[in-house]
Amino acid sequence: MKTHALRPNLVLLPGLCLSFCLSLLFFGDHVMARPAGASGIPSPTMEVRHPVGPGEDLHLLAAYYYGDARQWKKIYQANRNRIKNPNRIYPKQILRVEVPIDWKPPMPFSAWMATVEQSAPSQGVSSPAKEKPSAERSGEEQTSGSR
Repeated sequence: MKTHALRPNLVLLPGLCLSFCLSLLFFGDHVMARPAGASGIPSPTMEVRHPVGPGEDLHLLAAYYYGDARQWKKIYQANRNRIKNPNRIYPKQILRVEVPIDWKPPMPFSAWMATVEQSAPSQGVSSPAKEKPSAERSGEEQTSGSR
């Protein structure tokens, strides 16, 4: 039984390259495959005006509006005239956020913030009001009181 080794056809290969180059020349780069949404035509957007509340930052806003906290730069770029330092935004500032025209909030922002605060890991610092006082005095307190 005779097996055939794959050999490049030296006549066919340049012809394929030439036809591809000619198709690019006549049809532009439309023959190339592109990911969805990369057509060069901007998708329609709408502007949401967000009043900043206490404890909010650009990462939180990007997570709510875009579903990705790493996209905070979009909000910063849209508000460069209002934000001097992207690490500091202040309550009562009104920020512009560009979202797709068909964007629907998953829930009201206040409810979303409440779920974020509940799911945030504890910092390990307990508030003094919630600490139980100890019944014993430390050794230092006992010696200072007995002098």
